[in-house]
Amino acid sequence: MHHHPESGQDGVAQGCSEVGSKSPAPSLQQGEETSFPQHGRDSSPARSAWSARWASWSRWSRTPGAGMFLLGAALAFGVIAASGEVSGAVRSMRQANVIRVKGVGMAPVSADQAWWTGTVTARAHSLPEAFTKLDASTTALRDFVRGEGILMSDIEVDSVRTSVENRRDAEGHMTNEIEVYTLRRSVTIWSTDVRRVERIAMRSTDLIREGHEVSSASPRYLVSTIEALKLQLIEQGTANARERAQLLVDGSGGRLGRLISASQGAFDVVCAGSAEYDGMGSYDTSCINKEARVVVTLEYAVE
Repeated sequence: MHHHPESGQDGVAQGCSEVGSKSPAPSLQQGEETSFPQHGRDSSPARSAWSARWASWSRWSRTPGAGMFLLGAALAFGVIAASGEVSGAVRSMRQANVIRVKGVGMAPVSADQAWWTGTVTARAHSLPEAFTKLDASTTALRDFVRGEGILMSDIEVDSVRTSVENRRDAEGHMTNEIEVYTLRRSVTIWSTDVRRVERIAMRSTDLIREGHEVSSASPRYLVSTIEALKLQLIEQGTANARERAQLLVDGSGGRLGRLISASQGAFDVVCAGSAEYDGMGSYDTSCINKEARVVVTLEYAVE
């Protein structure tokens, strides 16, 4: 609906009225404040509350001293903002006087220990028959390993693992009758002669020709001096990082100051020629010839 302003005798707008409204518009006296009833979404409680707060603020802003208070608050906020900018500048200046470098220590290394596991399997329609076959295959594998120069004290034979396979009827349904017993046993060897272990792993399956079911796992090759090697590479990486820092500072005309912090990164042992460093630390045991690598991070003050 449209509202029509009306003028009173004093020339001051006296209010708005809806067409058809019988209530007279309220009059205003000079210096008096009032709010007018609105319709639609403007007449919501939230609008009325806002109008009341605005009226209160208007009255307070005209009180003596309010202007000085607002000016002081504005200056205070300005000082705080300026302090934040100064602090940021100081931090940037401090960071600019610190240099962070990474150094790498690397060295080739060969495994000096190895372990390998071979597994024999025997199958039969009865449990005693399966065990007899398993025992014969276990003896054959153990004798083969000993014949390759492995001491009896370095051979470990684990317990027998048994599983069964049930018979199926003419329609393919599983029955409760056991058709085949399957027995397995593993033989594990340890040796400092890594090449001998490598050879055993490759030749152990020759026993299949004699009727023995033998499976060969991949050998695992270890470095017994891994902790001493790590310390050596940390020292090398630290020297490398300092050398890099010195070169960078000399090139910028500065002077290398005190050491602020030092930390070791990932320590990796991978196969020789491999570039698969995951950055989380790895130890590849699948090869004899390896490469060890460690990363060192140093922070120096720059003067």
